[in-house]
Amino acid sequence: MSQLSLFSAEARPTSLADLGGLLCGPARVLRFGGGVTARISLDAADPGRERALRAAAAPFGLTFEAGGHSCVGRELRTAYRRDLAGLAGAWTDPTGPDHKRVPADFQLDGTALRLWVLAAGRPDGRGGYLLPLDGGAPGTHDRLIAGTTRLGLPPARVQLPRCPACTARADAEKEPPEEPVERVPPPAPVRRERRDPADPDTLLDPDDLPVVDLHDLHDLPELPGPEPVTICRTHHRTGECRAAGPALRITGARRMHRLVELVGPPPEGVDAAEWPRYWGRSRT
Repeated sequence: MSQLSLFSAEARPTSLADLGGLLCGPARVLRFGGGVTARISLDAADPGRERALRAAAAPFGLTFEAGGHSCVGRELRTAYRRDLAGLAGAWTDPTGPDHKRVPADFQLDGTALRLWVLAAGRPDGRGGYLLPLDGGAPGTHDRLIAGTTRLGLPPARVQLPRCPACTARADAEKEPPEEPVERVPPPAPVRRERRDPADPDTLLDPDDLPVVDLHDLHDLPELPGPEPVTICRTHHRTGECRAAGPALRITGARRMHRLVELVGPPPEGVDAAEWPRYWGRSRT
């Protein structure tokens, strides 16, 4: 049996400051009323995680309300609350309009890491694990890399691709390449024959006839243009794919064993295949 780590999720009780673990990933904290109140919003990948996030928020007296769907899951958000104002102030850069930052006194531990995994983590399909970062807050990345390294989990920074729906949407919006246009000389002016009314067998001099230029014919009906392409955007509330963006990748047997030790077992209802797993032999 592995020994209890001083940084593990069971090492100390939860507190309101531990909600910073949710904010390590793409979750956002929004202030309102001059910073007097604030709320947390994030996306839950599946119903199991949605229930687990609600259960994790319950000890803090928080309730997550369900919102719309995005390409990474269902949006969950709390109500605007006064007791979240302190957390929002610590995680908000005062020099910018609600730009997220990592507080100077924030220490990533097992409890915060468990919430990060619960909110956004997922396997990489190759035995490692991914911890998505907030692509809209690049200033937080180096601090979180330092935090995971301090826990014995030195990560690699990777870029996650778009989801299939967003990839198809982006491909559909691309303008088709311009085809080379063959230069066709303008048609020659049309000269109509005209006979002398006095002598039908006699043709009048062509230079005396009116010249009709086809480019001056503005009364021709316009040809219908191509039909506009209709693209479904029902699950896109912004122009960006929420599945894409930077992430930290944890790999290696020793690091995965350490990650499992830190975050503990998956919460009830969460698919074990989506939780960090260690395939090697446990250390004694």
